[in-house]
Amino acid sequence: MVRQVAYLAISLACLNAGWSEERKNLGSPSTDSDEEITPTPRQMQNFLWKTLVMKDLKLTGRVQSGDKKIPVVVRTKERLLQFDFQDRPLQIRVRFAPEGSLIQRRKKADSEWQVVTGKEKTQAVAGTDLAYEDLGIDFLRWPDPQPKGDDHVMMLECWVYEVTPPVESNYAKVRYWISKGYKTMIRADGLNAKGQAIKRFTFNSVIEAEDTVVIGEMKVAKLTPGTDLSVTRTFVQIETVEKSSGL
Repeated sequence: MVRQVAYLAISLACLNAGWSEERKNLGSPSTDSDEEITPTPRQMQNFLWKTLVMKDLKLTGRVQSGDKKIPVVVRTKERLLQFDFQDRPLQIRVRFAPEGSLIQRRKKADSEWQVVTGKEKTQAVAGTDLAYEDLGIDFLRWPDPQPKGDDHVMMLECWVYEVTPPVESNYAKVRYWISKGYKTMIRADGLNAKGQAIKRFTFNSVIEAEDTVVIGEMKVAKLTPGTDLSVTRTFVQIETVEKSSGL
């Protein structure tokens, strides 16, 4: 039975399937104090990479941007993520790697995969607020992330980190929030050169099914710089979860 659990934020398409085991290695060492020690940026990066392993699943749902509703099938297996758009000839494949994600696209299943590189990564996916680079979440592995203190998101205590892209990007920096309790990313902001948020990613719900937990809804909002006001919004919604991705 599928059960919606509101406001427990798990990152993209069950990328944190291994968090329950690995988070034991991230917590602060035993001390006489109850105060939790903030992980170093390197510790956090290493932890997030270890948990970036997905179960073999087929997810069905839709991408909604304005009046546009795009049915999509998302397939996950280990460090591979594939989006099959059902209303247009478009498939996107993301292969996560420590040095950066390999993003490819093709028009149909019997076509050759074409690598998305450079400026192409900054382009919008299917006319939505998502860019190709967003699917690769490479900012979690960009070098030299800087700790930016603590914060609260959706009543959850978080560590905050900020990182500068070493490659061409839509963002001058990315700031992201990691839940202290769940040890997972629950929000990310793409910033402009003035340090103002121009795009925000938030995770609104999860689904428990097939002995795993996956994102139920992710919201991607383009913001008016310097405000929290959305100019446009895109929702990625997962409705069903099945075992065996077919990858």
